[in-house]
Amino acid sequence: MKKVISVKGKKIFSEDNQSFIPKGINMVCKDKSKNYIGDYNESDFRFLREKGFNLVRLGLIWDGAEPEPGYYDKNYFRRIDKIIEMAAGEKIPVFLDLHQDLYSSVFEDGAPEWATFTDDQEHVRTELWSESYLLSPAVQHVFDNFWNNTRAVDGTGIRTHYIQLLKYLAERYKDNPYVVGLDIMNEPFPGSAGAVAGKKIAAFMADGNLEALSDDKKIAALIKDIYKITSKFEEEILNPFYDEAAELIRSVDKEIIFMFEANYFANAGVPSVVRPACYEDGRVIENQIYVPHGYDILVDTEAYSQGGVERVDFIFGNILRHAEEINVPAIIGEWGCYPNASEGQKEQAKYLLNLFKQHEVGNVYFEYSHLKDNNLSSCLFL
Repeated sequence: MKKVISVKGKKIFSEDNQSFIPKGINMVCKDKSKNYIGDYNESDFRFLREKGFNLVRLGLIWDGAEPEPGYYDKNYFRRIDKIIEMAAGEKIPVFLDLHQDLYSSVFEDGAPEWATFTDDQEHVRTELWSESYLLSPAVQHVFDNFWNNTRAVDGTGIRTHYIQLLKYLAERYKDNPYVVGLDIMNEPFPGSAGAVAGKKIAAFMADGNLEALSDDKKIAALIKDIYKITSKFEEEILNPFYDEAAELIRSVDKEIIFMFEANYFANAGVPSVVRPACYEDGRVIENQIYVPHGYDILVDTEAYSQGGVERVDFIFGNILRHAEEINVPAIIGEWGCYPNASEGQKEQAKYLLNLFKQHEVGNVYFEYSHLKDNNLSSCLFL
């Protein structure tokens, strides 16, 4: 079925063939006690429509969707369907974000326990949650096992299970015009190779702490070192994974948009070599959008409230350059994350929105819970 937004060349269009520039919002519930379903109602989507938002990135958690190998939870999907129905009621299209943080519900959110293989490595839980990517051997090994397609208890590889879930989603929503895309994986992480990058980052931060962030030569050297790791991961593992997933999705639905991200480290401005997914004969698969993420490197720390534009200008400069280089449209799939926005963060938000506008790139702010009571209207609703 024809979707309410579609891709033509490097542009996105609405169903009436008008240019469509997304002003989107993330709605992601990571709470296992709620079975990963947010407390949304019709008034939330009416609020979004009134404020000019025209796209929702809706979090879908593997642990909720497939609690046992090969079993898709009907109750979970009925509740996901209800959220989609409420968005459609306000004529807001949705794309589904297969969300993960630290890979698994065992550590944060994402994969079910049956797809989490730590190789008996220790999980290191850090004060800043995201540092566990860099410091936890358990997190790094579960990613290794995913990329290596280690077999689950039913004999099928866990990466294969994941791709079969993507196929199921394409089949389930192929006749729903408001489910416009599948965001294949949130912030793919390289596994053990990422630990090497983590050590380089830790050494860099120890050398002058935050002062090092203003040293252009040191930052350039750090990025060059990390790029050697991340480019190898994208070329040898991530791009072939996207090829496999896209071809299977296209076997059941030609219309749903295939949305792909760069690796985790690209969030902080490390250049990416991720490319659009291709068929075996090398042809680029139709209907794709690049959905990179970008955050100030101080995100989630106390120093984040300071705001500032120099770091984000550098980070999004690299992100937007790569978006220009690949022959598909781009949307910034996550940015911001100002749960208690300071004046500095509001200025940062205004700067970034103007940058996105200059590049004619849509964006999806993270996250809906920040909006109503955060005095962000002055910078997000304009």
